[in-house]
Amino acid sequence: MTKAKSNVVSDFVAPIAVLVIICVVMSCLLALTNNATAPIIEEAERKAKEEARLEVLPGADSFEQLNVDGLPDAVTEVYKAANGAGYTFSLKAQGYGGKGTLNLTVGIDMDGKITGTKVLSHSETVGLGSKITNDEFKNQFPGKDASYVSDIKNIDTISGATRSSNFYRLALTYAFEAFDMVKEAA
Repeated sequence: MTKAKSNVVSDFVAPIAVLVIICVVMSCLLALTNNATAPIIEEAERKAKEEARLEVLPGADSFEQLNVDGLPDAVTEVYKAANGAGYTFSLKAQGYGGKGTLNLTVGIDMDGKITGTKVLSHSETVGLGSKITNDEFKNQFPGKDASYVSDIKNIDTISGATRSSNFYRLALTYAFEAFDMVKEAA
């Protein structure tokens, strides 16, 4: 038997160089794909947020974004209905998945009552905490005010998912804090 001579270049350098080239090419392709799809994704998110605002504040015709200082950290955007129907609040609050994993939009009319809520995204447990998106859960809030939401005893929590229910309720309290601040500023 003859022993094959080991060649450092063919045994070590060439495979490493091939892998590096593959990684560079794939990274470039991913960057190009990201650049091509980023505007499309951004536009889709903008439309989804606009539809959510119209859904949670059905009496509104169009919206004007407000810039208010000192809002709770969870409140990312505030919009006022042009026809005076109320306000919508976009929130990125703590969920079971961690900080900023519960994204929802809340509508509050000029009388300080919730007109609707819509979860845009979440990281709650599928089949359990994700029930916060079900009509059974979210339909308990329209027509309710800040005092109702602030008392945990009033909320019909989801059995086995009380943390998700509590995170949702807490997000609503942030919306009411922002509502009070926006109404004072007006």
